[in-house]
Amino acid sequence: MRHIASIFLVAACISSCNRDSGTSNSKANDCFVYKMDKDSAFLQIDIHNDIVKGELAYHLFEKDNNQGSIEGRIVGDTIFAKYKFMSEGVESIREVAFLKKSSNWVEGFGEVEDKNGSMVFKDHLGLKFESGLLFKEVPCPKAAD
Repeated sequence: MRHIASIFLVAACISSCNRDSGTSNSKANDCFVYKMDKDSAFLQIDIHNDIVKGELAYHLFEKDNNQGSIEGRIVGDTIFAKYKFMSEGVESIREVAFLKKSSNWVEGFGEVEDKNGSMVFKDHLGLKFESGLLFKEVPCPKAAD
């Protein structure tokens, strides 16, 4: 099972990281991986000015895997985005936040509430990043020609 999760992470990175950004004002796609014991996660982001789009997948031991897309904005050194994902065949939406730390991103956590069917943070200023998942920058694999 662990091998399958690793294959998924590489496949997701290859498919997500090799798209051409297409504009001169854009930042190239960047890939990040969280790895701790039996847990892993993958984050791919593409930033155009202050708009962020990308892919996010979690493979946490003894929890349901989920994968989907993020879309939002970068404000200062923080990404705020909606994470639209599938888990066990059910589509859900929740807000995610990532704080820039050097060349990496740390996921933030805080109190959430249901707002029109989406889980959103109650207070962006109350988000905690100290114990969040650390997504370390990794080279995006090149697709085979």
